[in-house]
Amino acid sequence: MTDYLDASTIVLFLIALGLALYCVRQRPHVVKQGVTLSVERFVAVLPRMGLAILAAGFVGKLVPSGPIAHHIGPDSGFYGILLASVIGAFIPSGPSVSFPVVVVLLQAGAGFPQVVAFLSAWSIVAIHRMLIYEIPLMGWRFSLVRVLSALPLAPLSGLLAEGLIKIYPLA
Repeated sequence: MTDYLDASTIVLFLIALGLALYCVRQRPHVVKQGVTLSVERFVAVLPRMGLAILAAGFVGKLVPSGPIAHHIGPDSGFYGILLASVIGAFIPSGPSVSFPVVVVLLQAGAGFPQVVAFLSAWSIVAIHRMLIYEIPLMGWRFSLVRVLSALPLAPLSGLLAEGLIKIYPLA
């Protein structure tokens, strides 16, 4: 299979096809609305993704692989997992930036467990979201309890990934 037609693409296509068939049979009046909304979202996301991937390509050429491999490479162990967790917690971006950054990190020599910890911290801890949304809406107490309870999850996910890779090697 080609790179753009992998298993996840096929699964997403089948889900979209199943939902479309369901709407055509059960709720035909929403089909036009669904298609219109889908096209609008696609047009809105496409430039962002294109620019994010383009920026990731440039960043990938600018980031020196030596320090990345040394600090969060596969041989960096728990230190690398912990460092990647801290960095991930403070990356203020959405998925259109964070996932291309992960690709750059992997190409620069980061380890899979470290990248798992990075993404887990970015999605679970997310200090930027806490400051922008959570504290103003939920208050300091809630935010503090949530962040403190979430802190161990990112390093734990990195350690679990490291164990799983030993059992089920990636390549």
